[in-house]
Amino acid sequence: MLVTLKLKSVTLVDVSSLPSFTTLKTLSLVSVNYPGDEFVKRIFSSCHALQDLVVERCLNDNVTIFTIIVPSLKSVNLYNGGGGKHGFLIDAPLLETMDILDYVRDFCVIENAMLKIVKASVDVSSSHPGNILGYITSVKRLFLCFYSTSKEVYPVGTDFHCLVHLTLCTCKTEWLNLLMYMRINSPTLLALILNQHHKLRATPQQRPCWDEPSSVPECLLWSLETLEWVNYEGTRDEKEVAAFILRNGSCLKKATISSKATDPSMKLEMIKELASSPRRSPACQLIFD
Repeated sequence: MLVTLKLKSVTLVDVSSLPSFTTLKTLSLVSVNYPGDEFVKRIFSSCHALQDLVVERCLNDNVTIFTIIVPSLKSVNLYNGGGGKHGFLIDAPLLETMDILDYVRDFCVIENAMLKIVKASVDVSSSHPGNILGYITSVKRLFLCFYSTSKEVYPVGTDFHCLVHLTLCTCKTEWLNLLMYMRINSPTLLALILNQHHKLRATPQQRPCWDEPSSVPECLLWSLETLEWVNYEGTRDEKEVAAFILRNGSCLKKATISSKATDPSMKLEMIKELASSPRRSPACQLIFD
């Protein structure tokens, strides 16, 4: 009749038969060592009522592909602290909330579309982020931070038709590409937050260049109401992005810019430049923090 099980810093040993966790709803596995991949599959095969799952993988946990096939799962929090060819495989069609953190450039593969997903946080160093993005297109609130060496970051024809709240981390070189893609393919977007959550992970020579689109994205014409830019640095590309959004945001009601500059004169110059940018929406309130 177990409902909640939390294991931390333990080693599991293989046995001929595992107990059946038919009533288990919450499972937390933190820094656990396993007998192998098949053992992990056997654990989840008996969790018919599991709804909430937390997995924090440790180095040398004896599992290459951590397979999670749980039809009843609604919430998952995954952290990959392993190394080498380690990763996750997820099949959870009823998932509503997902949080993935993986800084070791391993992989996370989703097998089937998650049509019930509402909120997702994807912070990964992945060579194929499309393996995740292509299956969460029904998400409404999304945080993204990607480092990818692949040019094919996004699956062709992917539209985030339900997305209303998007947060993009600007610490990596791909953030401008992410911004362009998500804006173009998110026609219902209401709020956009740009924030350097992590320490800058690129040299100035590696920073991408803003390439203004030939046509204005639909979300700027019909939906976007709020822009929030945290840790704004006032680089050339940042100024061009901010000016483009202000110039084309027909429905924009508020744009809040928070600068990390400590030099008062530099900060004043940023304020002057943004304040002088044309605003398409007469109702747009420009706020400097």
